[in-house]
Amino acid sequence: MKKKLYLFISILVILIPILIAQDRSALPESDQQIRVNEIYILGNKKTKEKVILREMSLKKGTYSSRDEIEKSIKSDKINIINTNLFNTVSIDVLEDPEKLSIDIFVKVDERWYFWPAPLIDIADRNLMDWLINREGDVNRFNYGLRLTQYNLGGQNQTLKFIGKVGFEKNLLIDYMIPFIDKNQKHGLRFIYSYSESENAAYITKDHVPDFFESNIINKKVYFTSSSYTYRPSFYNFHKISLSYLQSEVSDTIVNLNPNYHFNQEKKQSYLGLSYNFISDHRNNKRFATSGTFIEASLENFGIGLRNQFNLSNINLKFNKYTPLGNDFFLANGVVGLHTFPAQQPYFNYQGLGYNEVLARGFELELIEGSKFLLQKNTLRRKIFDRSKDIGNLMPITQFAQFRIAAYLKLFADFAWVDNYPNYKISSRLTNQLIYSFGVGLDLLAMYDMVLRLEYSYNSENELNFALNIKADL
Repeated sequence: MKKKLYLFISILVILIPILIAQDRSALPESDQQIRVNEIYILGNKKTKEKVILREMSLKKGTYSSRDEIEKSIKSDKINIINTNLFNTVSIDVLEDPEKLSIDIFVKVDERWYFWPAPLIDIADRNLMDWLINREGDVNRFNYGLRLTQYNLGGQNQTLKFIGKVGFEKNLLIDYMIPFIDKNQKHGLRFIYSYSESENAAYITKDHVPDFFESNIINKKVYFTSSSYTYRPSFYNFHKISLSYLQSEVSDTIVNLNPNYHFNQEKKQSYLGLSYNFISDHRNNKRFATSGTFIEASLENFGIGLRNQFNLSNINLKFNKYTPLGNDFFLANGVVGLHTFPAQQPYFNYQGLGYNEVLARGFELELIEGSKFLLQKNTLRRKIFDRSKDIGNLMPITQFAQFRIAAYLKLFADFAWVDNYPNYKISSRLTNQLIYSFGVGLDLLAMYDMVLRLEYSYNSENELNFALNIKADL
């Protein structure tokens, strides 16, 4: 019976465009209220229907005008795509003009959700830092195993395990539950991480971290975090996190840099409390071409009975993506950080070059400071975007659609970093305007993988080539 019903619905989906085209003259006027009669979800072999329906503004039994329905279909498709659970999403409508009602058919193509993969990465901040500053030293590689289960239980839960050895030993367990209630608004996340290394960056000299290397363990870091998330609407997210971190280094590291930890101590531990807000209106989280993204966070570290030090952060980020027509796209972004008090131990230093907060053209430099402001601009031109069904070569249906796209781009970045007090050993690029201009090529592949090739000129009169993974803006 279920197979017959599924076959019947599939035939309807095929006939929908034909039926709509043949009966356009009979469709209701745009200002008439149309009832959503039924919503059918097709292609979701694992994903629960409620996960998909959560992303839709169109609901069964509601009334909307034609214009509102058309807008909702576009936004609902983007919302479903941005769950990162599906390769493709299509939404079709079958209308009954006499009853002023519609049936909605949502067809999804699920991704591959379990990724067991060997892990090979470098211990440095980015590929160019490793190639140039570390002269491509193969001893700085980490090896291990990454196990990631997306869409656990068909409810968009994620369980991640990472274990690696080599230049640094690390264990990470990350479990994310996007919702724990019927209305799918409240969620939880738990993270545990442990790392140890015989090689530790103990100071930064002229914007390049200096490592002490030996045959004994010089650094250990424990981290755990529990987060509560609240998603009241499609685009807004709130997160409150309580975390604990403990850092321990050898006597040698303390002797090399007495300011590595607070008060020249070998061990530093603290509780942290943070609040994070995100408003995400991008058409694609991995590589956006339209929409906006806003993120703001307040963090305080050092709360609790063992208050060795105090650190507070205010982080702000805003990105805007504008389609200009004729396959041109403009992306503008600004990110800022204010840390107080400004005087901090080296372990807590922040700035440009950590994680993905980077001014293009300065991949080799780590520009640390208690405050910074980074403004980025990118003009892209889509060269091509091709998708091909390779199902005859690929037996796994989740990989049957092969995609490759390319965008040429011009970019310009501007930044200012306020140096830490009396931190003269690494001050060449702080307390001044730094900038870079360049050209590049962004390559996109299946599963939203992004490869960036960039050639830039910066305010230090340097020409740089960079190869990076993930979108820059």
